[in-house]
Amino acid sequence: MRTVDGRMVLYVIPADAPKAPATQVPLMIVLDYLGGNPTFMANFLKAGEHATGVDSLTGNSTVMAFPAHQGSSWNNGLPGNGDTGTDITFLAHVIDDATRNMPVDPAKVSMTGYSEGGFMADLFGCTRPDLLTGFGMVAAAQLKTTPCETHTPLKMMIFAGTKDSQVPYNGLGSLQSAPVTLAQWETIDACNGAETATTLTNRVNDGTSVVLHRKPGCPALLYQIVNGGHNWPGAEVTLSTILLGITSQNIDATQAQWDFFSAP
Repeated sequence: MRTVDGRMVLYVIPADAPKAPATQVPLMIVLDYLGGNPTFMANFLKAGEHATGVDSLTGNSTVMAFPAHQGSSWNNGLPGNGDTGTDITFLAHVIDDATRNMPVDPAKVSMTGYSEGGFMADLFGCTRPDLLTGFGMVAAAQLKTTPCETHTPLKMMIFAGTKDSQVPYNGLGSLQSAPVTLAQWETIDACNGAETATTLTNRVNDGTSVVLHRKPGCPALLYQIVNGGHNWPGAEVTLSTILLGITSQNIDATQAQWDFFSAP
């Protein structure tokens, strides 16, 4: 546990990780949801019958950071959530703190988030692409008002449920649809060719299926979680998550993002 700009940052560091100032380990920053906190988010990602989660990742020399927002949510551009510059600066300072004090490579930093944390990860990726190799959004969307005309290529991954009542797959109001956001990043990443939709093999029969949308070799991916709710795929199923719809166990969003962002 460390403090950055007066806020808690929970670091998960494997025992076999190299000691600072060695810089050969990637870092993934995970942003929690409305009303969440770093400790709960870290524990949340450990569970789930088919989720490898934090426990398994730390066995692979992973360093993960779980920063705390101020108040109940991130300043992510959603109405009433405050000055976006505050959290953009804070998260940049988290990256600086991690690369100076942890055994991580500043050229291999990614960020992802769940729900309102996903909105923040997208905003940071659009605003400070120079600090990331990639970013993810889980049960979140890109806002139509987010200034994301950057031409700095980044790996980008979306997990979007077709039965998400909080963040509709096809967009609503100021929320951009998942397919439109994918198309935008395909342009930023200069991807060519025809986009394909590949249905992945089901691992369990939980009422969901997963369709990967991607152009050949493109670093922008969309995992469409058919019948999935407002959930983090592969994470723990609780009474709270059941109320938000089905948590698909047919893909592990934690492992998928880690593999994608940490690959060369």
